[in-house]
Amino acid sequence: MNRELVKRHEQTLLQAMHAVAECRSVLGRLDRQWTRATLTGKINCSRIAQTLIDFIIATQDNFATLQLNLLDTLVVENTQKVVLEISAVAQVAIDILKRNLFERTADVGFLATDDDIVQFLLTGDFDRPAVAAIEDRLTEYRNKYTVYWEIVVLSADGDVCAHLDRDNPLTRSSDPLLAEAMAAAQYVETYGPTDLAPGRGNVLAYSQAIRHPQSGQPIGVLVLLFDFEGEMAGIFESLKRSSDDIVIMILDAAGRAIASSDTAHAPVGHSYPLALHEDFHIAQLAGEAYLARTLPTKGYQGFIGLPWYGQVQKRVATAFANGVGNHQFDEAAIRKNAIFSARLITVEEASENVLSDLELVVQNGEIMAAKKSVESDLSERVEAQALPHVLGEVKKIGDQVQHVFQESTGGLLKLVTASRLHDAQFLAALSIDIMDRNLYERANDCRWWALTSDFRRFLDKPRLPETDRARMREILAYINSLYTVYTNLFVYDREGRIVACSNPDEHRQEGRVLTDRHVAETLSITDSQLYRVSDFAPSDLYEAAGQPRHTYIYNAPITAIERPDTVLGGIGIVFDAEPQFLSMLNDCLPRDGQGGILAGSEGMFVEPGGRIVASTNPEHAPGDVIDLAGLFCQLSCGQITAHLVAEGDKLYAVGCAHAAGYREFKRGDGYVNDLLGVVKVRI
Repeated sequence: MNRELVKRHEQTLLQAMHAVAECRSVLGRLDRQWTRATLTGKINCSRIAQTLIDFIIATQDNFATLQLNLLDTLVVENTQKVVLEISAVAQVAIDILKRNLFERTADVGFLATDDDIVQFLLTGDFDRPAVAAIEDRLTEYRNKYTVYWEIVVLSADGDVCAHLDRDNPLTRSSDPLLAEAMAAAQYVETYGPTDLAPGRGNVLAYSQAIRHPQSGQPIGVLVLLFDFEGEMAGIFESLKRSSDDIVIMILDAAGRAIASSDTAHAPVGHSYPLALHEDFHIAQLAGEAYLARTLPTKGYQGFIGLPWYGQVQKRVATAFANGVGNHQFDEAAIRKNAIFSARLITVEEASENVLSDLELVVQNGEIMAAKKSVESDLSERVEAQALPHVLGEVKKIGDQVQHVFQESTGGLLKLVTASRLHDAQFLAALSIDIMDRNLYERANDCRWWALTSDFRRFLDKPRLPETDRARMREILAYINSLYTVYTNLFVYDREGRIVACSNPDEHRQEGRVLTDRHVAETLSITDSQLYRVSDFAPSDLYEAAGQPRHTYIYNAPITAIERPDTVLGGIGIVFDAEPQFLSMLNDCLPRDGQGGILAGSEGMFVEPGGRIVASTNPEHAPGDVIDLAGLFCQLSCGQITAHLVAEGDKLYAVGCAHAAGYREFKRGDGYVNDLLGVVKVRI
């Protein structure tokens, strides 16, 4: 934390740090009492105790320096606590959005090569039945990938050939994104007004050229219009649980808000300071001071996207009033075992040393007074009688000062501990939310790919020619090249026999008959909205060095084009669970100033019964069973909690969150998969 930056805004911050202000007031009052006691000693005891009085004055000066250090520490630590909290939310806000948008780039890339869409443009038959057929297909797509509110297919000339939003009477577009998309080798991501969505203001669109299958020349453009407002509303709702006095925004490169969790105080379209190189800055919203932090995305699998930032502003007036909540802390254990406590009690220990010296001086003064009280010199006897009172008053004031130091540092220790628990709980909730969001995409993928027309035509033949198998492999391999979170995609027939794989290393699996329960269930489904997932178990379809590994395999039925109630087979997609889950967990662990994961931090996904799905701790392998604290096991859907856990001489803040699903995933689609996200941070 930049102390100069804190000092620059100290007056604004102190107005809201009531406990610190009270501490300063009490210390100021005691300092004035000390001065009066010392003055009394000077007047009444200077002949016999001048050296003692000089030492008491020097001790008061030392205490004054320590008081300044204490107050400075209290201000910095309180500020840092809030900055860390809002920094975490700002980082998550932009990164979780970018994770979602990364998936959109794969979506548009694959859908732009969809054979039905390509043939629709090539034939040039845009009469109502042909358009209705392609719009039905686009509707199937949107029913699975519910993050899109509109999908548009355009000709190379800009004519709207098909789209979904019946309230949007499109016929033609002259938007520059069409030419940009046709000139681009891959997707184009744009945010702004478009004539594809008249009257809707700024729109986030993903566009890609639809190309001739032989020449590669553009024959049209596919545009996916993303439900940006809906997505941000969900992100804001989740993140606002961390605090009710924050405003979360997504800012563009110029600092203009493109999304806000509180449009009344921070309207979209207004510009806000970015201050990217500051630990924090003080902003003004509706005439009130807010402590703000802005962060860029860390990216996801190399994807950065448009130059957007996450900014969080926290109301200064309430920023430091959170206290320790309902937590009951063992202060002695925190002082002994918490690694952060050392820097917080340094000033307290220094004050104890000074007070110890003062006690020694008082004792010597009392001995001196006793000796002088029997001296023949009357004036010295009088001073000797007055000295114990002065020393007693100074000793009492010193004890009171020390008590203030102890109370202040003890309170700060509890406050920081509560903050660490809050952070662990927040990160646990983030981890399971990221997992749900990721696996939502997997459920979408398998259902959409099962509708690939070539798969349906090939499996409807009495016998599968090798040319058709080769074509299926080619399609699967292309999909797998875009969606790299899978180690293999495979198609199986109605007997459960694998007929084609995306991964050449897995072609050996072709001809094998699958007898798993989830495969049998998949072959009994005719609804294109339904899917089945394997248990999280070792599978020889997901091996490393010849050893089966734990994973999820998502499945959806492939049905006949003309007879959609007839199941011809299914598609299975093998999620690359180990690196993907580890990546999710690592992204949720707290970082040090250099960006490395804080030592002693770990995360895991675990079933309520204690079976591990993934863990950043290499001592815990997928499938291992651990003993979860009873309170964690009792969590229900969407609930979160955090507790202090002692392990030997180490103290940890452990947060736990129960999965709540995402959009329709695990919220009514028939799939039940109770999981917990756990984050453990040494404190």
